[in-house]
Amino acid sequence: MTRRLPGNPPRWRTIPTWQCNIMKHSGTILLVDDEADFRENIAEYLQSEDLTILHAGEAESAIEQVKKQFVDVALVDVMMPGMDGISLLKALKEIDPVVEIIMVTGQGSIESAVEAMRLGAHHFITKPVRLKELAVLLGHAMEKVALAKQNLVYREEIRRRTGSVSDIVAASPTMAKIMTEAEQIAETDMTVLIDGETGAGKGVLAEFIHLKSQRHSRAYSVLNCGALPDNLLDAELFGAEKGAFTGASETRPGMFEVSDGGTLLLDEIGDMNTAAQVRLLRVLETGLFRRVGSARERAVDVRILAATYQDLATKVKEGSFREDLYHRLNVFRLHIPPLRERIEDIIPLAAHFLERLTQRGRESRTLSKDAETALHAYSWPGNVRELAHVIERACFSSQLAEADEISREHLNLAPGENSGGELLSLKAAHEQHIRRVLARTNGNRQKAAEVLGITERHLYRLISANKGTET
Repeated sequence: MTRRLPGNPPRWRTIPTWQCNIMKHSGTILLVDDEADFRENIAEYLQSEDLTILHAGEAESAIEQVKKQFVDVALVDVMMPGMDGISLLKALKEIDPVVEIIMVTGQGSIESAVEAMRLGAHHFITKPVRLKELAVLLGHAMEKVALAKQNLVYREEIRRRTGSVSDIVAASPTMAKIMTEAEQIAETDMTVLIDGETGAGKGVLAEFIHLKSQRHSRAYSVLNCGALPDNLLDAELFGAEKGAFTGASETRPGMFEVSDGGTLLLDEIGDMNTAAQVRLLRVLETGLFRRVGSARERAVDVRILAATYQDLATKVKEGSFREDLYHRLNVFRLHIPPLRERIEDIIPLAAHFLERLTQRGRESRTLSKDAETALHAYSWPGNVRELAHVIERACFSSQLAEADEISREHLNLAPGENSGGELLSLKAAHEQHIRRVLARTNGNRQKAAEVLGITERHLYRLISANKGTET
């Protein structure tokens, strides 16, 4: 790649692509400096058909431009007439929390740059600016913004499918207590371990904690530790350099970089292999990590939430989970009890799911008394997630039957599946439910895992542990 460097007369030299990774991105960069020559030199260096370069000679102009259009990265001089760079940083972050800001400072104002970092600046660079260093910093900032945008789209999709976490139903005293504790702990940066059975609502509670925290406007990321092969888990967590392993065709950041300044939920943490546990512990203790294939240490500020369906204390005793990591994660624990132990939540949850279906265009339905009795009697091995599936299916069945309300028959919870029949042990109820789902998906384990709300890998383990559930 060839880029013209500023100077008179013009000087040309070849710059390796990795040194100018800003050129790989599309987006908008705002240059804020009272020196027009400085802005023009930087803009000339960054010329690219995929980049839009905006100019502002003072803070007020920068604010007006960010109000009118989306800016990915702002390069802001600390010392300017009128409003200084630190005040502008605060103003831009109030307008758009996603915008990344790189401060430009002289040697005499390093303290101001450090203060800017504390207030949320991506990084700072000193004058005279080294252009290759600037290009690398801008590239990192653009990566972060792109991932933050993807994260916002993901969160909106989650809300579209599952509703807002502010609508969590907590009719039972147990869940009301949990929600109170979650809201209180959200105000801190404390690491939280959330445990409970599959489908109990661990992920929803984790997002609730993030949205109630001071990090709510920053990234919220989720990594399922049980859904990835061991050899890919490191790359997903910490990122990887191009060529670090077979298939690493480009440099990509990991979840820690994506979540910098925000929250990272490590789902199914009990499935993490011991080697990854060691590296995770180091990040939790130092805030530093290395991408796979890189010798450079990177610092991050990420709040960790961890979720598991397993008893980590037992896994520690068995030697499959590190005790020091367990204590690091278990700073505060929230245990979500299974739905069968909080029956006061069942009917309010069912009504909530019906209301959501109505909002999506389904015909309004209510539950008959016999349907409510059946819902209370069922053991719910799949917990809240299973209840949501049952209600959606029952709503559709009642519409097909042109019935005004949902009856026991529409729920399709036959006595042989324990909807009011004999009481089963938890193990037997799990086996029965897995067998039923596998039967209805014609033995297709991928579809069965989707219905159960777990990974295919998790389903394989359940099948192996519960002989006789396969069809």
